[in-house]
Amino acid sequence: MLLDLVKKARSYRRYDPKKPVSTDTLKELVEAARLTPSAGNLQRLRYLAVTEKSDVLALTKEVKWAGYLSDWDGPTDDEAPTAYLILLSPESTGVSQIDVGIAAETILLAAAEKGIGGCMILNFPREELTERYDLAGKYKIELMISIGVPAEKVELEEMKDGNVRYYRDRSDVHRVPKRPLREVFLTPKDL
Repeated sequence: MLLDLVKKARSYRRYDPKKPVSTDTLKELVEAARLTPSAGNLQRLRYLAVTEKSDVLALTKEVKWAGYLSDWDGPTDDEAPTAYLILLSPESTGVSQIDVGIAAETILLAAAEKGIGGCMILNFPREELTERYDLAGKYKIELMISIGVPAEKVELEEMKDGNVRYYRDRSDVHRVPKRPLREVFLTPKDL
């Protein structure tokens, strides 16, 4: 059921580097994303796969991970993802951010179906990566997604007192508060 898949498609930030995600699997994730709707059916997104271990470890150190976890600097080399997908748009035209969101969530859902996890990342050194991958004048980086086999437990819980901050409990379970359905589902009478 789709709802079960949505519950599994969490933002994972710690992975098992001994279980690499193959290029063929990354292609399957991109295949799912490329088939999604796009504004004007323009299909402008491109997907750069970063799989070389040294490149992945470098990116992992450059990313700003989990803003609410102020005492955690991100995954160690023993917790790093095994790949990244970098979503690109043509520099000359850009892309609808709705397209980026649809594609990214589709990638995470397809990954969850395969027992893989990921995390959408917006806080990374764009200029340095643009130079590193020779993207200037060609592509703009829209979003990065870390990819790997999760090595952490992430659980959803009902939000208390309006607090949206995710946290790790004493058992090191990553807990993510979500607003209750009664708070987000409205009818005209509720307005």
